[in-house]
Amino acid sequence: MGSITNQTQLFRSVLFVPATRPDRYKKAIQSGADIACVDLENAVALGDKDMAREQVIRFFTMESDLKIQRALRINELESDHGIKDMLMLLALDRLPDIIIIPKVQSAEEVVGFCQVMAPSHKTIRIMALLESPKGLENALSIAQADGVVCLAFGTADYSAAVGSDMGWDALHYGRGRLVQAAAFAGIHAVDGPWLDIEDNEGLLHETRRVSALGFSGKVAIHPRQIVAIHRGLAPSSEALSHARRVVQAYEQNCGGVLVVDGQMVDMPVVERALKIVAAAKGV
Repeated sequence: MGSITNQTQLFRSVLFVPATRPDRYKKAIQSGADIACVDLENAVALGDKDMAREQVIRFFTMESDLKIQRALRINELESDHGIKDMLMLLALDRLPDIIIIPKVQSAEEVVGFCQVMAPSHKTIRIMALLESPKGLENALSIAQADGVVCLAFGTADYSAAVGSDMGWDALHYGRGRLVQAAAFAGIHAVDGPWLDIEDNEGLLHETRRVSALGFSGKVAIHPRQIVAIHRGLAPSSEALSHARRVVQAYEQNCGGVLVVDGQMVDMPVVERALKIVAAAKGV
């Protein structure tokens, strides 16, 4: 029987808040999201980025008893503002829990970033945002780069790059490639946002579908989306009940042949059941 990988920190929801809106920082921390991310990239106009960089420090020094990971999305590494963001990070005593790097196209970009950070910060946790055909083509090597704990799919930018719409069929291949790479590396996979903040039913439906593909979570662009995302990622009561029976049979059987609900059960089924039960404990 194989080993079981246990990823203890949840990546179900990543809530983005503009770095230029410090009035929303506390709400983001209290939103119930697994990860609250202040955004220095798309959510900030070019003329406001220097000011936003000064304001964002406040987000990481705010005290809270809530268990939430705090993330920062920096600008594209090869841009002037990306370089300024790296200089800011070098000056920090402690890095954000997660650094989200946008528009990653190769593992070398991640390696280079970690080398720049190394003199000040040895431990770095990165969410690599794949938003282009080249990035998706290199997903496997990016996923295996040191420091990468999650791949995220930039659905809007990817759709624009390939000339597709953002419907399920158009993005199905890209989602599959990203999930496969993340699974191979044993890291998380996070899907892009549902853009209609008034349509929670649509969000719930899409979240259930990406969960079935193997995604760990989904980006949120408004706090009201968090509940629907967590619901969509949670196993159904029937699936959870079956998974618990599989786990119980596995623990009692000590490696022999398993039969649960009249069906033969092998180790991949056991691993899937263990993940379902573990995820339910974290909800």
